[in-house]
Amino acid sequence: MKKYDSFYDLYKKAGRPVVTAHGTNIGHAPANSIIGVKSAVDMGCDFVEFDLRISRDGIPVLQHNVSLKATANVEADVYDLDLAELKKLNFSHWQYFPDASGRTLAEPQLPECPITTFQEVLEAHSKDIFMNIQVYERDQKGLESICAIYKEFGMYERAFLTMDNFGEADRIRAIDPDIPLCILCRVNGRTTMAGLHTLHDYGCFITQPTFGDITPEYCETSRKLGIISNVYYANYERNARYLIECGVDGILTDYPEVILPLVNNKGI
Repeated sequence: MKKYDSFYDLYKKAGRPVVTAHGTNIGHAPANSIIGVKSAVDMGCDFVEFDLRISRDGIPVLQHNVSLKATANVEADVYDLDLAELKKLNFSHWQYFPDASGRTLAEPQLPECPITTFQEVLEAHSKDIFMNIQVYERDQKGLESICAIYKEFGMYERAFLTMDNFGEADRIRAIDPDIPLCILCRVNGRTTMAGLHTLHDYGCFITQPTFGDITPEYCETSRKLGIISNVYYANYERNARYLIECGVDGILTDYPEVILPLVNNKGI
């Protein structure tokens, strides 16, 4: 794939839906792991998506749930342990299925898979792939730490932060108004036409609707308002073809090998 200097240029000039490996390529590697990020890079994805929480000693780490049961098979929360303790665990216990379900395995899938820090991901891959970073942290010091690391690596054209709602987006804007934001803006789990107008008025350029939100009319409205619709998600060819036909701007997927050939051929 052609390389772009910024994700703004990518969305503007690619001429196809942008492909994001969800959960650091969770269909091929442990969720939220640096191993997954590398696999997404190797497969030629445009973006990688991952989640951030904070360890007990204030270090931003890649982790979706508060509980560590699913990924590390331990009865503890990510906030309960310091980074050094988290690093001793193996985060490859989750077996993922294409329908977005999964199960926790008694034994890890890999001999070693320590938790990944935000700093480690940026040190290794900040120049290799664009990043969709979903922030679940709510503690003010945690948010400040995330923004400080983002700024240290100059990620303003390489990554955006995804926030649940406008209240959480306001907190990021208060820390660093230059960080680009994706706001989910969902009502009862859905992104609505009215929500698109609210995003436009807020000055947000991107949102992450669910598959069920997408119609040709939704995509047309999104385009007219200048809102990028990066859809969660498509793992099957039939679903991806539908999204491409509707005119979405981007697709999150757990199986990039299904989606990449379609978008490169514009769904043909």
